[in-house]
Amino acid sequence: MDLHFKLKDYFSEIPNSGLSPLDNPDEKIKRMTETAALKAAVVSATLSAPGGVVGLISTLPDLAAIWRIQAQLVADIAAVYGKLGYLTKQSLVWCLCKQSVFQVGRDVAVRAGTHLLLKKSPLKALTRALPVIGAVSSGAYAAYDTYGVAKVAKAYFSSIESGEISQI
Repeated sequence: MDLHFKLKDYFSEIPNSGLSPLDNPDEKIKRMTETAALKAAVVSATLSAPGGVVGLISTLPDLAAIWRIQAQLVADIAAVYGKLGYLTKQSLVWCLCKQSVFQVGRDVAVRAGTHLLLKKSPLKALTRALPVIGAVSSGAYAAYDTYGVAKVAKAYFSSIESGEISQI
């Protein structure tokens, strides 16, 4: 099996959810989103903290870890709406990518730029500050993106409930 199919399978694997449908899922979704956003922020900030080539190489594991956190959030949102039957590979990818189509490109560009500045910077203080600034901004962006994924998933699964849209 080639790498393309392994990556495709990895990124389209539907997570299981042990949650049950709720009559009013809004508060549960809010708490789940806050938890997932914090987890994504910590993972991203931690993986983007190293400088140099190591930091640049950590971009793909960072994105993969955040993808998993967000995919689990989408599955849990589907579960609390009682719509796990509508959670397909296509709907999962839709919820994960709808609001962040250019996330991978942006993330790679930001990290590459940060690491290039580290190499070019003659100022010792700036060299020490950039990895911290990069890690904090990467973590903040991961949290922001996770909130966006939750918003898309909530809109998608709640509209299925009201019959406004069909399965993707």
